[in-house]
Amino acid sequence: MNPGAAGTASFALISFILLIPAFSWHIKCRNIPATLLIFWLMLVNLIGSINTLIWSSENFDQVWDGKGWCDLTIKLEAGSSSGKICAIACLSMNLYMILCAKNPLFMEWSWKKTIIELSICLITPIFIMCTQYIIQGSRYGIVKYQGCVVNYSATTATLGLYSMWSVIWSILAFIFAILTIYKYLQKRKDVKDIFKCTNSGLNIKRFARLLIFSFLIIIAMFPLSVYYFVEQAKNSTGKFNWDEVHHPNWDVILYYDFGFFLLYDRIVNSILSVLTFLLFGIGTDALTMYRGWLRLKKNSDTPLSKQTTFVKVESGKSQYSSTTTFTQPTLQEFHEFKDVLQEFHEIKDVLQESDDNIGYKYEVKAKV
Repeated sequence: MNPGAAGTASFALISFILLIPAFSWHIKCRNIPATLLIFWLMLVNLIGSINTLIWSSENFDQVWDGKGWCDLTIKLEAGSSSGKICAIACLSMNLYMILCAKNPLFMEWSWKKTIIELSICLITPIFIMCTQYIIQGSRYGIVKYQGCVVNYSATTATLGLYSMWSVIWSILAFIFAILTIYKYLQKRKDVKDIFKCTNSGLNIKRFARLLIFSFLIIIAMFPLSVYYFVEQAKNSTGKFNWDEVHHPNWDVILYYDFGFFLLYDRIVNSILSVLTFLLFGIGTDALTMYRGWLRLKKNSDTPLSKQTTFVKVESGKSQYSSTTTFTQPTLQEFHEFKDVLQEFHEIKDVLQESDDNIGYKYEVKAKV
């Protein structure tokens, strides 16, 4: 196996493993958007690692035709592309609504909130997976090192059923992230009290981690979404015709060799996964969870999903109102926010690394 392919597969597998603690912690916290976002990252890392291991040899076109496996994974990866953006948009919206502290529905867990979050996070990915067959120009293709890929038809239907959704949700996520920053700066003197009174289970450090996490995903995924959409729009100028898209040779499996050119999206997902671990996998809550896993701490009085300083609400509604009296502003919340930024500062070099000696070559083979 090519050393670069082995390294990429190993990196993806390690990234998958590193996400397990953050995934477990957000499940305990009932944080649906973050849980689904991490789920999509874990999924694409696992699929990417397996695909790279299978189709990295020189005779990759003779190893396996991927029937069954590729039919399933191309749909899951198509859903993940918009699913990650939908989840981060929902997460940013939640942070903004908590800071606004006006709608009790977003202040604490409820079935209504759960249904709304699941709808935002899953409706678009499910729609894309269900309609993907309509715009597939062939059953699928297999690219060396990357594995199963979708060959979308060069029609306007591809833009409407697939490409535009990631761009739309990226814009919404970006807007909510900016609004969250603005609202935080506007209410920075009262943020700590808002977190207590709204029963959100947040503190300054948790809020900072979630906010940084949101911006990282947006910064990474927004440019990719726009790039894919622009490239697709350049080629998708034809009108959709079912017979032309689903032609007699539709079931032919094509094999491509582009070198490492198409692996950049895999690497981006792996880097985001490592950053996610550094944000959520080495904090106080994560360390407490690790001690619980290792049975080194028993009978803990502090649950992972809530701080013990919140105010219990008997009515099921937020206690925040326009008449709430806040404490005198201090610099403590700024120090806590700064602590998170300092913890995160040490990994900035990861983002500055670039792939060296990326080879590019093109070879197409067809196999029925």
